[in-house]
Amino acid sequence: MAKKPVGESAPGLRSRQKSQRWNAILTTAKRLFEQNGIENTTMAMIAVEVGVSTPTVFNYFGTRDELLLAIILDGHVRAVESNRRIPLRSGKGLSADLADLLTRFTQYSMQIFNKPVWRYADSAAIRQPKSEFVQRYAQIDAVLREEIESVLRNQPSVTRRGGAFDTAALAAILYNHWNAHYIAFIKDDDMSLDSHLGALLPQLRELLSLIFADE
Repeated sequence: MAKKPVGESAPGLRSRQKSQRWNAILTTAKRLFEQNGIENTTMAMIAVEVGVSTPTVFNYFGTRDELLLAIILDGHVRAVESNRRIPLRSGKGLSADLADLLTRFTQYSMQIFNKPVWRYADSAAIRQPKSEFVQRYAQIDAVLREEIESVLRNQPSVTRRGGAFDTAALAAILYNHWNAHYIAFIKDDDMSLDSHLGALLPQLRELLSLIFADE
């Protein structure tokens, strides 16, 4: 008896098709959100562009905010993976390494979405402070603080008091400092990346020089 040709199983094919459709919806939604603004982009518009029914889009993502969050989290995962391929220590010193890291934070975020979309995401978090959206959105903050901690742990800097320092506490301070500048950056459409960094990085270096003797 002749053997049947070996091919992809039905469950495997369905899984691949589902993944492809998920990616197509995310890619299309990202483009339309940036082109039209989130409030002017409907799930029906996204469905037409992808070539699926509107209920299909709702089946994958229950609301427009959930779709927005999925795009942010997907981009965030990719950004963290990309960042972790970069050596923690460049040999240029703690200030330089942290400056490089915080610069990448802003650059990565701009790759995920433009300023108007980030403004909408932040306003959504303010409007729904106890929602799942906010809880999952906050996960990004935690991961970014961990990235700062990784740099701090791998730098042999000596504090001016001559003792150890709390990496988690300092990471939180540095992240909050970056985030305050970042919020100002996304609120101002005329502010360039260079202007944002020109305000942020000198303050970062001054802060570190107050803490570490070799900075």
